[in-house]
Amino acid sequence: MEEYGFLNISKLMHCGVYALVKKGQVVYVGKSKQPMMRIYTHVRNRGKKLGSNLYGNDIGPAVNGKGITFDSVWFLPCMLGQLGTLEVHFIKMFMPKHNVMHNPRPEPKPVLPIPDDIRAILKQMITITGLPPLEGRPKVYIRRLL
Repeated sequence: MEEYGFLNISKLMHCGVYALVKKGQVVYVGKSKQPMMRIYTHVRNRGKKLGSNLYGNDIGPAVNGKGITFDSVWFLPCMLGQLGTLEVHFIKMFMPKHNVMHNPRPEPKPVLPIPDDIRAILKQMITITGLPPLEGRPKVYIRRLL
């Protein structure tokens, strides 16, 4: 079957831990006894406004009331007794932004005040936004005083 382009996804019929990935970065780690159904729920809710189902239960993790946006899914099959341990391990390893529990948040760094001489230079800077960015980022130009 592989010569025709089919993929063997039979591992998704067993319990395991999965990671939702967006642009190469893990954004959510979850565990499931029925991963095909759970991943289907994530795919169905991707970017949509969420609420509760008919029974009043939450229908999945949400960001600002919307389903998590992702572009790929990775899956690790495991034994039923390992689900919780592996999920916590990978949440601590990847620190995905949409996991709330078990995710150690870094301490906020103190904000340093900007010195007055640098603040004066920053006031003279302008950003040109009408031009297409080079190398994927906008350029900042300093205005010359004549």
